[in-house]
Amino acid sequence: MMKKLITVTLLLLTIIPCLRAQRKEISQARSYIKSGKELAKAEQLLRGVIASDSASGCDPRVHALLLQAIEKQYSEGNEKLYLKQKYDTTAFFVLTKKLFDASWQLDSLDAKPDEKGRVKTKYRAKNAQMLNTCRPNLFYGGTYHLRKGNYRDAFELFNKYIQCASHPMFGSFDYAKTDKRLSEAAYWASYSATYLNDPDFVLKHSDLAEGDSSKLDYLLMYESEAYLQKADTAAYLNSLKRGFSLYPSFRYFFPHLMDYYTLNGDYESCLSLADDALAVDSTNILFLYAKANTLLNLGRNDECVEVSKRIVEVNDTVAEAYYNIGMAILNKVVALEKSAMPQDKNAVKALYCEAMPYLENYRVLAPEEKKKWAPALYRVYLNLNMGKQFDDIDRIINEVKP
Repeated sequence: MMKKLITVTLLLLTIIPCLRAQRKEISQARSYIKSGKELAKAEQLLRGVIASDSASGCDPRVHALLLQAIEKQYSEGNEKLYLKQKYDTTAFFVLTKKLFDASWQLDSLDAKPDEKGRVKTKYRAKNAQMLNTCRPNLFYGGTYHLRKGNYRDAFELFNKYIQCASHPMFGSFDYAKTDKRLSEAAYWASYSATYLNDPDFVLKHSDLAEGDSSKLDYLLMYESEAYLQKADTAAYLNSLKRGFSLYPSFRYFFPHLMDYYTLNGDYESCLSLADDALAVDSTNILFLYAKANTLLNLGRNDECVEVSKRIVEVNDTVAEAYYNIGMAILNKVVALEKSAMPQDKNAVKALYCEAMPYLENYRVLAPEEKKKWAPALYRVYLNLNMGKQFDDIDRIINEVKP
């Protein structure tokens, strides 16, 4: 019993000076706030009290004082900006976020039920009205940081702006119905998160962001990339399909879908996708090339030649179109050589002659692609007994060997 008494006494001797110090800090902070001077010091003192593991740290009155210290700093900064006086804009938006953080911390304490389970909020209504007038600055702060390339800060402010719509403090404002900027803020949050390389943040508000139809094409691209980062293949594929169905000519969805099907050896899906795209734009070079390349992979050589020639008709500087024509014709030679039928040497020679100008055009248009055109032309010149050209290409092949 005596040991217990000694322990309690020692504990009290430890706690009492601490409580006295905290009361002194709270009193000093209150004086700073009342005078309107040294507000940052008041904030610092109160944060120290709140961070302590004590009853004062959980006292709503201490949190209310902290909020007052921040609110007064915010009001001063807002006034200076309004009067176009010299002021740190970044610091102002830091204060804006602090204002909401401190209010929400206070509200969580204020909304705790009493011993009978009743909730009687003392501060909520007044603080909600105050924050409602400040809330647009969360959005403006987000756009400010976007322009500066501060994507972490931008995301945090847009995220805070959006969270207000579901926070119990703002139930009477019904932001989900009345705020026309919510979807735009959600889009910019996803945009910022893309630059942060954080797929979870990209997707956090993406459903809400889809309400901003003016930017839906880019949003679906960000979503697709996020699913790819998360290795969620099913969601990635569905997002690409949805993006293509809505925006077939957008630069992202078609090539990535084509790459996905190609990597999985699903050339029939590649062909179907290319046909769907060409139904939208029959002269689109990318769509035509994708179809021609797929036909080449499928061994449908005549069709590959036909589609590739359409590319040349639209734009005669597309190097790969010439390559596909030449290779499709050479594939027909291989088919003849593998055939059980007696070979028609004249037909084989005619095919080599037909392929040659396309491969030579490819060489002119893509001189750096030696590993592609050199072996093909080597084969053509060898079978057509073109000694001078063969010697030239043989030298080039020896040069490019590793």
